Amino acid sequence: MHIRLAHESDLAELATLFYQTVLEHAPQSYTPEQTQAWASFATETDAFERFILDATTYVAEDETGIVGFAGIEQNGHVSSAYVRGDRTRRGIGSALMQVLLNDAAQRQMPRLYAEASEFSLGLFKKFGFQLYDTEVVDRRGVQFTRYLVEKIRL
Repeated sequence: MHIRLAHESDLAELATLFYQTVLEHAPQSYTPEQTQAWASFATETDAFERFILDATTYVAEDETGIVGFAGIEQNGHVSSAYVRGDRTRRGIGSALMQVLLNDAAQRQMPRLYAEASEFSLGLFKKFGFQLYDTEVVDRRGVQFTRYLVEKIRL
C-alpha cells in the first residue's frame, strides 16, 4: 500500500469509493433514508470536490486502485476518513490516521477535531480522540446524529 496526496484527477474514483462505502456500511447503523442521503453527497460534484481539495487529503492505494482517503484542514478539522468496503479491517484507516497525525504535528496544530459516524468513531478513539458531545444535522431533509471528537496536542 502507498499513501500520497490526492489530486483533482482522483475525484471520480474518490466519489465512487465514498458512495459505495456508505451504501455498504451505513445500513448497519443507519436507516435506509439516512444511508441514501449520506451517500448522495458523492453526486454533488462541486461540494464533493471542495470536500476533497479544500483539505489536505491523502489517498491510500494498492494494486486495485484507491482503497481509502482521509483529509485534514488547516484548522485541525479532520474532514474525512473512508476506507473502501472490501478493504476494511486491514489497517488502511489506521495508516491514513497516522499520516494525518504526523501532518498535524509538523504543522503544530494544537487541536484536532472531527464529526464521527457510528462506524468511524472507533478509529478516532483508537488514536486518542475523546468524545465531547453529539450533534444532530440535517442532510437532504434527513437527520443524523454525529459524534463530536477532539484530540488536544500538548
